[in-house]
Amino acid sequence: MKRLRPMTVLVATVAALALFAAACGGSGDDSSKDTTTTAAAAADAPTDADIKALTATAAGGGASFPDAFYQAVNSDFNGVAGKELVTYAKSGSSDGRKQLADQTLQFAGSDSLPKPEETFKGGEILFFPTVAAPITVSYNLDGVKDLQLSPDTLAGIMSTEIKVWNDPKVAADNPDATLPSTPIVVVHRSDGSGTTNNFTKYLVAAAPNTWKLGSGDTVAWPTGTQGAEKNSGVAQLIKQTSGAVGYVDLADSQKAGLSVAAIKDQAGDYVKPTADGVKAALENSEVAENLTYNPLNAKGEGAYPITAPTWIITYAKYTDAALVSTLQTYLRYVLTTGQDQAQKVGYVAIPESLQTKALAQVDKITAG
Repeated sequence: MKRLRPMTVLVATVAALALFAAACGGSGDDSSKDTTTTAAAAADAPTDADIKALTATAAGGGASFPDAFYQAVNSDFNGVAGKELVTYAKSGSSDGRKQLADQTLQFAGSDSLPKPEETFKGGEILFFPTVAAPITVSYNLDGVKDLQLSPDTLAGIMSTEIKVWNDPKVAADNPDATLPSTPIVVVHRSDGSGTTNNFTKYLVAAAPNTWKLGSGDTVAWPTGTQGAEKNSGVAQLIKQTSGAVGYVDLADSQKAGLSVAAIKDQAGDYVKPTADGVKAALENSEVAENLTYNPLNAKGEGAYPITAPTWIITYAKYTDAALVSTLQTYLRYVLTTGQDQAQKVGYVAIPESLQTKALAQVDKITAG
């Protein structure tokens, strides 16, 4: 078993935190002008000349959860290059890993880890953590803007055991709210999704006596629930459906203008999906030697319970040396300069300690 080490958070607050926190229903301070690119990491940041010298293109795809971050970073990176070197197409974590396994993509985005039975034609794979973000419980319910949900109530809703919004269990979590008798419409991902994996993994951990559907990139959702592809599809379906509720990444929830619930943490407090809540969850996570980690249902004051990680997955070895140069330079950019994009588009930069480990691992990608 691989030895786990505590992860400490040294993520600096950027001016854009005010926008992130306000959009999540929290408060932020825009007085800080710090960046998430630390002094140590700045030495690893590629120069414009490094990027302009690249010749090989790299195609990535997979998880929709981090798509807004990758699109923003890729736009900046390709802008420096003066040509489209790196692309990313969201298709779901399962599909991204499959395409990497089949070698139809050069790298994959995934919020979940490969299953034991998954095999990769190109050999050993490497995990590069990029950002973290909350999985929101987004809903469409007229007149209710500050919904609170305990893990067991949330599990009861998502498994359709709780069928109307004024159910006594929902009311117990919201003593000051006037809840309508509107039927609850559960919306979930219809494609294989790391967001589904992390959300259901949270329910298994936080509500083991209520949640009986297990966890995975897909689960057997009850009859009567509605599915949509990608986080953006779930967000749009919730927006179009009165009484709907589902799990969505923060960026897509914000774009759709959805309300988000505060989730009860292990200390008994209801926590909104804010940047500070994500940081608190990261602070109480542990990192394995291969740089995978699990911030779900983390202990600690103010930790948002449904905080999800995400990774770029690459092979350790490629046949094309020019492609290796592009991947290495791109990853160094994502892990340094690119981190400044995180909170601007609804994510939180990875901690300095993890950033340092990920940068050190870039050199493990070789040509041969």
